[in-house]
Formats: sequence, C-alpha cells, structure tokens
Amino acid sequence: MAAQIRQGTASSSPTFSPAGWLHSLVQIGGGYALAADRKLWLVVKDCPGDELTSVMAQIVGRPDRQEAIRMMIERRQNGEVH
Repeated sequence: MAAQIRQGTASSSPTFSPAGWLHSLVQIGGGYALAADRKLWLVVKDCPGDELTSVMAQIVGRPDRQEAIRMMIERRQNGEVH
C-alpha cells in the first residue's frame, strides 16, 4: 500500500526532524519516493499497524512537516545531505 501526501507550506516545527522521521519510517519497514510534481509517496504495506500509526501521527494534518520531508528527500537526491 502507498499513501500520497500532497504539497503543503514550507515552514516546519523546530522540534520536528524530517531526517529522523524518514529514518523512523524505514526502521519499521516503510519506504518513500518523491515523484513528479513533488508528490510524496509513502510505502507502508509491510509496516506494523501500531508502529505506523505512531509515525504517521507526526505528519498527518501537518503540511509544514510534509514539506520539510519533501525538502529533505530533495536535498538527499541532490547530494547535499546523507
């Protein structure tokens, strides 16, 4: 199963770490991709439900955090961060 997150605003909470969030998603068996038009796809098929709920709760309804995740993925794709 993949979930699509739509583009939001550019600001993010100072306590939210997009790199940490991506790491948490991957640690529970998830994945991600940034498609055309900056559409964020999250692959969550093999994630345990309780762990996925905890991870997703950090970004659902938070366009600022979703945008921060997009920006982190773009920076990784451009070789700016590891």
